[in-house]
Amino acid sequence: MVAAPQELGATHDVLARATDKQLVRAYNAGSSRAFDEIVERHRLRLTYVARRYADNEHDAQDILQDALFKASRNLHGFRNEASLSTWLHRLVMNSGHDYIKHKRRMSYLSLDDADKVNPDSNPLLAHDPTASVERQIMLRQVLGRLPETQRRAILLLDVAGLTVEKAAQEMGVRPGTVKSRRNRARTALKGHIRDTE
Repeated sequence: MVAAPQELGATHDVLARATDKQLVRAYNAGSSRAFDEIVERHRLRLTYVARRYADNEHDAQDILQDALFKASRNLHGFRNEASLSTWLHRLVMNSGHDYIKHKRRMSYLSLDDADKVNPDSNPLLAHDPTASVERQIMLRQVLGRLPETQRRAILLLDVAGLTVEKAAQEMGVRPGTVKSRRNRARTALKGHIRDTE
């Protein structure tokens, strides 16, 4: 006689002798080992089904993994109207169909195919780190040409983000003085940048 579902968590031998219905009841009662036995029992056949939808073994295992995850999440809704193997087979087929739909939407390009990759289609590929370095060097040089008071005003306000009042306190001058120094610095920067371009 096969053990009752509440006893199915005990040993592998008991689980191996249990029917699929008993394993489902045991899993729904909290036995994760029961689900391991279900997977072990049906994995080979389900892998063959998954391979019909995949281009390679890795994708077949992804399809199978997705289907088994759905099974573990929805086994409580299994109604025994069909056999467990039929229900699992259907889940793998659905995951396979989902994989094919997703694959059609994706375009697979290798970065090795540089002539096929348009850097403008992906802003991460289009980023040129040297351009920002060159601009930073140029800005430092231009800032270095400004008088100290103007450079300090623009750095405190535009780079550090201080308010005019706080920058004035920091510099020991009136707020109007800070504003005029920043304005002169901006005008000078525009002129220097224009000259270097």
